[in-house]
Amino acid sequence: MERYVMAELTAYEAGWRKVCNGLDNHPGIEISYGLEGQVDTSFADAVASWEALVGSREIEAPAGLEQCYLRFQELGRQWGAAEANVDGEFYLTHIARAVSPADLTWISSVEGDERFPSSELRIIDEHPITGTGHYAALRALPGRGEPEIWWVATPRYGAWKMGVGYREYLEMLQLTKGAFGWQFLFTWAPLGNEEFKRVCGRIEGMLDALPLLFPEHDYEPLRERFSARLRDGCS
Repeated sequence: MERYVMAELTAYEAGWRKVCNGLDNHPGIEISYGLEGQVDTSFADAVASWEALVGSREIEAPAGLEQCYLRFQELGRQWGAAEANVDGEFYLTHIARAVSPADLTWISSVEGDERFPSSELRIIDEHPITGTGHYAALRALPGRGEPEIWWVATPRYGAWKMGVGYREYLEMLQLTKGAFGWQFLFTWAPLGNEEFKRVCGRIEGMLDALPLLFPEHDYEPLRERFSARLRDGCS
């Protein structure tokens, strides 16, 4: 039985509420759509939620899941800052209710010959309002260790295994507020190539705008990562 009740937020959940409030109340940002479901208390804790997701399969949980466990039924924002030339979207759901893509397709890794069905993925972040079709997902399989994070931006930009875990993904999402394109910084996508010119433009806009919109955060590591990816990510 599903239970959505008023519940005291954990420190981590309160941090996400602060992220959303920071967007909602920012004078330079316009919120096009906000999604904020109630706290779901159907599961006792992070362990129970993970077991509900994977069922009887023995699959290792993401590292640090207890520290980044979110009980919100849903949490998302679509936002834009026209004068700063940046916009973004994120949409999170309770991890126990993460689902595979609606249409069964084959995911082909751009980095190699690996090809697998999309049913192996569980979506953790997506763009339901903007409708880009891009999403981040856990790939959780028995005997494979900690679940991988995949950024699927097909058909135009392909599917990429990210160099972060679930907890790190959420940390970067908090920092970037879901600004479009940030995920490519943590893949081996060839950002220096012509086909990624539009992606790079979005990343550049993000790195110029976010330090002005949110000066309390340090975006220099992302700027350094972008520079490195432009140097190394050419083929």
